[in-house]
Amino acid sequence: MRNNLVIGDTSQISYYFPENFVKISSRNIDYNNLTKFEWDRIFVCVGESRKFIQNIEIYNQVNYELVLSIIKRFKGCSNKIIIYSTCELWNKCDGPISIDMDFDFYETPYLLSKYKITKKIIENPSEFSNVILIYPFNFNSPYRTNEFLFGKIFSSLIERKTIEIGDTYFYRDLIHPKFLVNESINSQNHKIVGSGRMVYINDFIRDLYSNFDINYDEYVVENRQTFIEYEKRKEFYLKSDKEVYNYNELLTDTLNDIKKYKRI
Repeated sequence: MRNNLVIGDTSQISYYFPENFVKISSRNIDYNNLTKFEWDRIFVCVGESRKFIQNIEIYNQVNYELVLSIIKRFKGCSNKIIIYSTCELWNKCDGPISIDMDFDFYETPYLLSKYKITKKIIENPSEFSNVILIYPFNFNSPYRTNEFLFGKIFSSLIERKTIEIGDTYFYRDLIHPKFLVNESINSQNHKIVGSGRMVYINDFIRDLYSNFDINYDEYVVENRQTFIEYEKRKEFYLKSDKEVYNYNELLTDTLNDIKKYKRI
């Protein structure tokens, strides 16, 4: 039986793969040894998404050059290679999105690097015949850094500390990393992974606080002018006739995550 390999053992989603999956760092990959094995699936959980970095060339170096190098070195010894793109390649769209729609996005160094590797794979289907692209919607966990909105929220809940955030009065298609990983493991083709429904972000955050008997208004300072967590943009979500991942599942998975993290 073939093993599965996760590359990027400190990435946010790496913690949600089964324990029997082999997990390695994306730094100093031992290609000579690892390519001797026959892998079922290789999950490339490598990416640079930090907002505030001075050397923007890092996005291209990690999200394109490193990912492409990993694909080329492993594609001959793996049944499938899973690459994580992003649903943000449709962030100029309004309403439901599907994988057959043309990309339409606001250009940033991060998204341009994601578009570059995505386009490379799509336009060369013969060369990358065993590569699957996953386009995830927004996902968060306690492993998210404080540079991001939910990184602040989770640290506040876990450490019971006051935080300052920006505008959260908007809708997003939200999922949990556990759901994303399960969808990735079972994917056979390029796929957008979302819930198919919208979540009002401020309501979700308040539900998290209330479930831990923490007063949101006491621990969260809203500064909607100074801190802009998300640029105001159109509200888009996975096109689906049914709810793929419901709100109760999202809330339960997130609460269990926080409880588990508090015990570590």
